[in-house]
Amino acid sequence: MLLTIQIASSMSSGLGLLIVPLIVVFFIARLFLRGRKGAKFSLTGIFIRPVIYTIITLAFLFILSPEQDAMLIAAIAIGLLLGLLLGRRSDIFEKDGKVMYRRSNWVTILWLIGFAIRILIDFLYNPALTAPTLNIAQVLFYEKTTYILFIADILLAFTAGLLLGEAIVLYQSHKKKYSK
Repeated sequence: MLLTIQIASSMSSGLGLLIVPLIVVFFIARLFLRGRKGAKFSLTGIFIRPVIYTIITLAFLFILSPEQDAMLIAAIAIGLLLGLLLGRRSDIFEKDGKVMYRRSNWVTILWLIGFAIRILIDFLYNPALTAPTLNIAQVLFYEKTTYILFIADILLAFTAGLLLGEAIVLYQSHKKKYSK
């Protein structure tokens, strides 16, 4: 059974269209500030987002053409290499007796830009979002991949690699500093 949501008529009003971008801006601002302040170090904390992004990206490999699959894999690889380089600017530190981590400014900024562009592309060009009923599966895995929607897929793959590279660097830094 697919999850389907009936879109309320108020979403078609100006107020409804304004709520979604405000929620996205709030979410992005919260993640950015949390990334700057630092978070308690845990393997789950540093790896959950890159793993989720990678799983979603790999799911696209079943519905795209072989050429598009190759581009997604290349985007993951490029993001991974950049994440490994920029992840060196991440920080492991102690605060109040807890091991904390702070993400790299560059990784955070690149991720936020990629995230915002992906959301914008989906809201403007994903045909599943303009249907009278909202089918979550169709929003994530649309039947026809247009070039503009494929750009969102490429950004997802790139940011998956970027975050995975940074997570690997954070893990290695933690292991080096706290393992004996």
